[in-house]
Amino acid sequence: MSIEPATFEQQYQALRDGNGLAELTAWSSVALTGADRQAFLHNFCTNDVKRLVPGTNCEAFVTNVKGKIVGHGLITCRLDELVIIATPNQSQPLIQHLDRYIIRDDVQLRDTTAERHYLLVAGECGPYANAAIPWNLIDSEFAYLLEHSPQESSAARAYFIERGFVVAGLQAFDAARIDAGVPLFGVDFDERNFPQEVGRDQVAISFTKGCYLGQETVARIDALGHVNQRLAGVRFSFAARVPEVGMQLSLTGKNVGQVTSATFSPRLNAPFALAMLRREANSPGTLLESPAGKCEVVSLPVG
Repeated sequence: MSIEPATFEQQYQALRDGNGLAELTAWSSVALTGADRQAFLHNFCTNDVKRLVPGTNCEAFVTNVKGKIVGHGLITCRLDELVIIATPNQSQPLIQHLDRYIIRDDVQLRDTTAERHYLLVAGECGPYANAAIPWNLIDSEFAYLLEHSPQESSAARAYFIERGFVVAGLQAFDAARIDAGVPLFGVDFDERNFPQEVGRDQVAISFTKGCYLGQETVARIDALGHVNQRLAGVRFSFAARVPEVGMQLSLTGKNVGQVTSATFSPRLNAPFALAMLRREANSPGTLLESPAGKCEVVSLPVG
């Protein structure tokens, strides 16, 4: 008897309910080894890497001397290495950026993207619990990255499918993470942005850790209390279709930003987007105009 494939709504709901998984295809990983790895990386990113002990993690931005973002991901600490897990195509830029600052430090950098595959698992990880890395990309009660070798990929997927987990495609994963208000480097922001424009201050920036490359700019923005633009959620209640990435948004006829990611939100029953919006236009409740019709800025995550 054949089994009907899960619909988009079923895939989305499985991720929300804690019985779904999604393949994070070609996500990047960089390994740092050597005695000085922790102190070294601490000096080049926005979070407090020195406090990490094996088995713990932190989200962080890697910034340049001007405080602009070089990369973004999750730093996980292990007995013999630190690993930066990030969206696709970040490994080489991160390695090139960090390598130029290695002088006498005992630090080695290695692109391990081909050696490590990642599943996003929403739910109990069973025998894979030791390989499960907490990173809530979808606002689910249980959301982990499951790290495994390419050779283990099929077996890992089969384990969860046999236990009734629903395999979610990219469309459903995107819907869940956009509803959660989780932006991705290379999609919603890039090297042109400052960390505070991304809206991950509470989880990815320590304002007490002390000096690091770009810290003066990050601290100055914090002292000002605002940035000129910031990612926000935008609901398109009257749109007939999901807005296109890059669609311009306006306020009283003035361009104030553009869509960076878009989906149909089952939670809102409406098209929904993340958008980089200027300060005067990014407060919840603000009504904007677009080629797809009127839209409203809403709080994140949506609920």
